[in-house]
Amino acid sequence: YREAWDKDKTQVSMPSDTPVMLQSKVNALNISNKHYQKAWDEAKAKSYDLRADAIPIKHAKASRDIASEYKYKLDHEKQKGHYVGVPNAQADTKMQFALGIGKVQSELEYKRHFAKWKTQCHLPVDMLSIQSAKHGQSLVSDVDYRHYLHQWICLPDQNDIIHARKAYDLQSD
Repeated sequence: YREAWDKDKTQVSMPSDTPVMLQSKVNALNISNKHYQKAWDEAKAKSYDLRADAIPIKHAKASRDIASEYKYKLDHEKQKGHYVGVPNAQADTKMQFALGIGKVQSELEYKRHFAKWKTQCHLPVDMLSIQSAKHGQSLVSDVDYRHYLHQWICLPDQNDIIHARKAYDLQSD
């Protein structure tokens, strides 16, 4: 029984026109080194052909562009101060004026933003209870109960002053 199974296992019969078999044949042709090198050998046999997208040509173009960009940047650095007529921004009065205006405007924006948000107060929930407890404590305490109106600086024998003093003391009590 086992020998029959081993023999049958090695003999696989599959029709050759199934998609899997056709794909495997195409893959074998693509992988084959002979077919891979065939087009290259034919091109070599005809003549020397150098296309525009060849690697050495691309390399030469890239190195030319890099050198050109380097020269441009070098010339730009030399001419940088000559465009304005001054070596830097601090030496030019117009640029100094523009920088000063920018600073003032920045301060105005900051102050405007600060004024907008300074009146908005965000208290946590427990902060309100603390404030109400402080207010209640000040109402209950006897510290601010009596308000003295003022100290008297006059002669003690003036009748109108004595009468006013008694009236103010009664009002205060």
